Order: sequence, then structure tokens, then C-alpha cells
Amino acid sequence: MSEVLTRVLPFFLLIAVGAGIARARLLDAEAVRGLSVYVLWIGFPALLIRSLGTAPPPDPAMVRGLLAYSLSAVALLFAALAVGRLARWNPGDRAGVGMCGVVGNTAFLGSPLAVSVFGPSAGGIAAGVVAVDFVVLMAVAIAVVNRATGSGTLSRSLRRTFLNPIVAAAILGAALSFARAQPPQLVARALDLLAATASPVGLVALGAVIGVEAARPAPGEAAPIALALLIKLALMPALVWLSTGVVGAPPLFRAVAVLLAGCPTAVNVFIQARAYGVFGRGAAQVVVAGTVVSAATLPLIAAWLSR
Repeated sequence: MSEVLTRVLPFFLLIAVGAGIARARLLDAEAVRGLSVYVLWIGFPALLIRSLGTAPPPDPAMVRGLLAYSLSAVALLFAALAVGRLARWNPGDRAGVGMCGVVGNTAFLGSPLAVSVFGPSAGGIAAGVVAVDFVVLMAVAIAVVNRATGSGTLSRSLRRTFLNPIVAAAILGAALSFARAQPPQLVARALDLLAATASPVGLVALGAVIGVEAARPAPGEAAPIALALLIKLALMPALVWLSTGVVGAPPLFRAVAVLLAGCPTAVNVFIQARAYGVFGRGAAQVVVAGTVVSAATLPLIAAWLSR
């Protein structure tokens, strides 16, 4: 357990640094936005292109595992919609809770954490899960949000999703992997340098968002926030553990997928929720509370998976 904590806690220390400098007002909201823009448009796209692009194409066992992960998340998203309907939440809140419950911070936090816990061989697996999160699950979640709000056509919403720089980078990296192609050495080296900044800057930026957005839930938001946290931090890793076992996913894939399934809600979810005008404040609270709680739950999951 102590070895796992040694590998996990530095990631949360970087988040705490970001929150601290934001609360101390060394970074204002505009500076926090600048950090997030760098990570969104430069750092993590470079990381995804290199991690996915240099990974071998998934074998049939990994494909089964990714499919199990995807179906588990989609099932939980629609379960959240059903609970919200029974509780008579408005359609926007139902869709926002579903998105918060299944799209995790697998890029900023989960991927580097998996490599730290399970070693370099986890990198390609984690990149595949990140691709699923930001291509498949985000597309489904935005389609649900679009249906709930009627904000534009479905094709426009999906086009907006696939033009997201993280999504586009994941697609490009996957294409390079399947084509067994690599960019020119000069470009590859530049991407490697940018990729090395992605995780630390992303974690500091996440902490800064927490420092800026932290507040008490508004009246009526406590139950939706609690459901989103329950799904994201408990039900999703449990269901992914079961489903990947059923399909016979390799042990390393199963461990990495469960760890990433237990990651807190992605900051990108809050950005999308605010852009669509659905559950924006609630999504911010889910990101904040989920990240804080995951400082305890992720080390426990990692220790259990490392036995």
C-alpha cells in the first residue's frame, strides 16, 4: 500500500498546488482558462498522438475489453437518465448527470497514473481507454444532451464533438497505429517534448479549476451531484471489473480499465455542460468533489488491483 501511495499521491499534490495558487489568487479565472487552453489544444493532443500512435493496434482481446468498457459506461449513462426521470429532474439535469457519471478524467489523471502504477506497458491500454472516453462516450453523452435541450441538430453536435482537439488527436493517433506509420523524426521529437508537459500542466490546471469553482451546491442540486459521484467513483469501476472479466480481457487491460473507470469526472465535461447550458454549476461541483474524494478512492483501487 505504501508503494502505491508513493506512486499515486504526487498526482494529487500537483492538483493541490493548482488549487492553492488559484485560491491565493496568483491565478485569476483568465489565467486558469489559459492553462486549460494549453492543455486542451496542445499538451494532451500531443500526448494522445504519440501514445496512441506508437502503440500496436489492439488485438481481439483488447477490442473485447474496450467494447465491455464502452457498453458499461453507456448502460450507466442511460441508468442515470432513468433515475432522473423517476426523480422528475429536468431533462438538462438528467443529461448532465449522465455525462458527469461516465466521462472520466482518464487523460489528465488516469493515463499517467496507470503508467505510474502498472508500468510503461499500461500506456497503450490507457490511451485506448482515453480514446473510447473522448470519442465514443463523449459523442453519446453530447447526443443525449442535444436531445434533452434541442440545441441544434444531432449532426452539428457530433461534428462539434469530433472537432474537439482531444478527440481529433485520439483519432489521428489511432489512425497512425493502425497504419503503422510515424511522423517525421523532427515532428515526433517536438510532439514528445509537448507530450511531456501534458500531465503536470493538466493536473495543475485541474487544481486551479477546483480552486476557482469550489462552492456549495445550489438548492436542489445535491441529489443529482450525489448520483453522478456514485456512478463515477463506485458503480463504473465495479461494472467495468465485472464486464471485462466476462469477456475475458487480459489481466493488465482489466486492471488499467478499472483504475481509469474510477477516475473522477473530466474537466471537459464541465466545459461542455456550461457550453450547452445544462447542469453547468452541478458539473463543476461533481468535478471538484469527485477529484477530492478520488484522492482516497483511487489509491485504494490501485492497491487492490496491484495485489
